[in-house]
Amino acid sequence: MMRKTKILCTLGPATESAEAIASLITHGANIIRLNMSHASHDWVRMVYQRVREAAAGAGHEVSVLMDLTGPSIRTGDVPQPWQLVKGDKVELRTTDDAQPTQNYSTTVNYAGLSKDLKAGDTINVDGGMIQLRTLEVTPQRVIGEVMTQGEMKSRRHINLPGVPVRLPPLTQKDYKDLDLGVELGVDFFALSFAREPAHLQHLQLLLDQKGSKARVIAKIENQQALDNIDALVEASGGIMVARGDLGSECPIEELPLIQRRIVERCSYHGRKVIVATQMLESMIENPVPTRAEVTDIFNAVIEQVDCVMLSGETSVGRYPDKCVEVLDRVIGRIEATYKSGRFANDAPLKTNKHKTVKSAIVLANSIEGSKLVVFTLRGVMAHLLAHQRPESAPIFAFTPNLHVSRTLTTARGVHPFVMEFEKANPEANIRAAVEVLTAKGLIKQGDPLVILSDALYAEANIDAIFLREV
Repeated sequence: MMRKTKILCTLGPATESAEAIASLITHGANIIRLNMSHASHDWVRMVYQRVREAAAGAGHEVSVLMDLTGPSIRTGDVPQPWQLVKGDKVELRTTDDAQPTQNYSTTVNYAGLSKDLKAGDTINVDGGMIQLRTLEVTPQRVIGEVMTQGEMKSRRHINLPGVPVRLPPLTQKDYKDLDLGVELGVDFFALSFAREPAHLQHLQLLLDQKGSKARVIAKIENQQALDNIDALVEASGGIMVARGDLGSECPIEELPLIQRRIVERCSYHGRKVIVATQMLESMIENPVPTRAEVTDIFNAVIEQVDCVMLSGETSVGRYPDKCVEVLDRVIGRIEATYKSGRFANDAPLKTNKHKTVKSAIVLANSIEGSKLVVFTLRGVMAHLLAHQRPESAPIFAFTPNLHVSRTLTTARGVHPFVMEFEKANPEANIRAAVEVLTAKGLIKQGDPLVILSDALYAEANIDAIFLREV
């Protein structure tokens, strides 16, 4: 059985070589992530070329996602790590000319911190490893009391649970990184700390103006985003559930419920969803996962997410190939037992195209051993098929557009192929597709095919369903 849930791998020092990238793809990576929080432009140019060459060598495409750093709030430098205990006072200076008034004092890169915080608010430092309760707020400084002891180092990330912040959607660094991604031709941009639809629309407009066909993935990382989740889902090309920052922003017992809610909203609105952070965290150092991590994968797969993501596991971990292999094996076993279609039944059928796709899936679900074959120019019908979650039939998508093929690698259950179409001869296109699938061992004689197309009759713009047998 072909794996439906896709695997996203983050590149880093452990996987920057041509051989390592090729091995990730060979082991099952479908999407490659470039994390701009830790990447120079020269490094990105180098690994991007290696990704494209490795994919060509493997004989199938992968998509590339550039993860923009976004407007994160971070502390400044400290001379040496602070060993904080409960009751200590920590000062965060918001202006360069502010002088320290506490023993533990550092700068913060967000001048608006004093405007957003009030006495009593919680400040989580370094993913919540250190918690501060705000005591005093002035235009130049915020003073907090340590609630949980810990070690604080330089340039630590800050979360403000439940506090609406007025950070811009993109930083000057993001704009430069964006230009690089457009130049290279990445397929997706992930917008960190997306909080409202206008942020996504701003980025998508920039991409359109620059002639990029890339789509925007919204990273859900704080309470503001959760408050706007339906609007963010509708405005995006997909959602990433960034559980690291979410776990710092929200009560930890709420996190599984939040993940389930986001997945359900993506299913309802027909958007892809990626679950990220600590899927196989222990395998950064160990060759086998914990039992809890395997169960975490199980939950994501039965929720029918489009994709699960590896971060440190493949960027700096000791066993990047093994991580992909474990995901591939565990996902395959789960999908062989649990059918799809669970959440998609609630998705509204808004247009005739939606209804046509639903009809094709009902037909495929009713015929044992059937495969779905879709011919698409822009990828719309293939994405709709993926969103409707066929029970068992794989989706083979044929398109003449290389970029469309790459974007389809992120869609659950879709296996894309690039093939030129004969506009006036749909039968020739069907025969050519059957030859490709037969040669690759993906179909065999006697297999029923449910064929769906918005491209066979391109000039007349007719959606069509065919039922054939190989």
